[in-house]
Amino acid sequence: MRFLTSLFASDDQIDLKIEQVIGKPHKKQLTVHTVELAAYRFVDLFNAIGAFVDGRTNVQIIETQQEEALNLLVHGGPSNWTDRTIRRSTKFGWQTGPDEDTYLPADCFWLCPSNSPEACFVIRLEFEEYQQKSKLEVACGAADEGEKALSQIIEHSSAHSIYRNRNLHLSYEAGKKDEYGDIEKPERFQVTFSSIEPVTDEDIVLSDEHLNVLRRNVVDLHHRRDVLKANGVPSRRGVLLHGPPGTGKTFACRYLCHQLQDVTRIFVTGSSLINVGAIFSLARLLQPAVLFLEDVDLIFATREINLYSTALGDLLDQMDGLRAHEDISVVLTTNAIDRLESAIKDRPGRISQCVYMGAPNGALRRRYIHHHLRGFDAGDLDLDRLVEDSDGATQAFLKEWVHRAVQIACERLDGAGEKAQLRDMDFADAMVEMQRFLDGTDGKIIGFAMPGKR
Repeated sequence: MRFLTSLFASDDQIDLKIEQVIGKPHKKQLTVHTVELAAYRFVDLFNAIGAFVDGRTNVQIIETQQEEALNLLVHGGPSNWTDRTIRRSTKFGWQTGPDEDTYLPADCFWLCPSNSPEACFVIRLEFEEYQQKSKLEVACGAADEGEKALSQIIEHSSAHSIYRNRNLHLSYEAGKKDEYGDIEKPERFQVTFSSIEPVTDEDIVLSDEHLNVLRRNVVDLHHRRDVLKANGVPSRRGVLLHGPPGTGKTFACRYLCHQLQDVTRIFVTGSSLINVGAIFSLARLLQPAVLFLEDVDLIFATREINLYSTALGDLLDQMDGLRAHEDISVVLTTNAIDRLESAIKDRPGRISQCVYMGAPNGALRRRYIHHHLRGFDAGDLDLDRLVEDSDGATQAFLKEWVHRAVQIACERLDGAGEKAQLRDMDFADAMVEMQRFLDGTDGKIIGFAMPGKR
């Protein structure tokens, strides 16, 4: 982050300071170009401006909040209505990494003088909190050079974005208005860094058939995108993971994230799914990218029961609008495929591969149980019996079953430093407890069905 040399003086005016640094004759020739971008782009734009002015001489940076647009500050003349005094700008905290925050001024000017008016620049970056926008203004003595500088800053902000090739999570906070219709709290569409734990090849427990399909349709698609494009294969792909709760859909998504370190991974859940346009705009900005849209049936249900028809239409348009050259894949998950709009799941080109994630068979259950027993004293266990007793259990149940058995085994220990020795009876007791209080239900609980009720 470039070091800021801030100028503060009670009798300084920002318009006069621009005139003093740039020169009055040059100031009159400045042409201003303006663009408004999403709020989350503020840090990237700030860094890009720093790169643009780096190496220029006598650059002055002024942190000051001003109400007027740059064009008025440059050409508006003295103001009797607006205070142009240079005053300290509010600083907002921005997440720049999973455990890293940076505070930046909400309004900042970069004054770049030159002997030639065509090479003079005044750059301003402002964060408009209530509109949740980043406003970039570039003034230059040569209009074409100003437009070129504006494009250069925007392109640099995208190419060197702090979000590129990272795990991201999108959240949405609805706005709030008072009884008179005035905004009390603006709506926020926020991009944050996800701290999800990676799932490696050693951690993943899926059938070879599932792994091969996921690798070909998501991982290999991005790793070989240049070769595939040269052979006429589009690098966009839609994959739908469906099945009962607890069968490893989110776990599979985390595994895909670990396999795609050179790709931007974007997770979207809940009400954030409504903002389809903003979601795909971010993916296009940071492509190559993979969008993970979880529990999509909650927002994109069939038309007859859908409460978010506008969002559904936007999703269909965005998926159809992905061009062959765009490096964007979409992975959707749902626990209720029958509720999902048929125009999504049944249309080739939107969804290229449906993958059913169900309760594991005996061989896979053995791998799951063995996987979760790593690190425990489990040498005396009858693994064949555990596999048989857990017939019909989902992956989520198997994990909870092992943890409950370990908890029961720990009740035999006297000190914190002792290591529990697992017994078959611990698992039997855990099974009884986890099946308790099922009277009056269909027998299903946290991914497990009682014998005879599967």
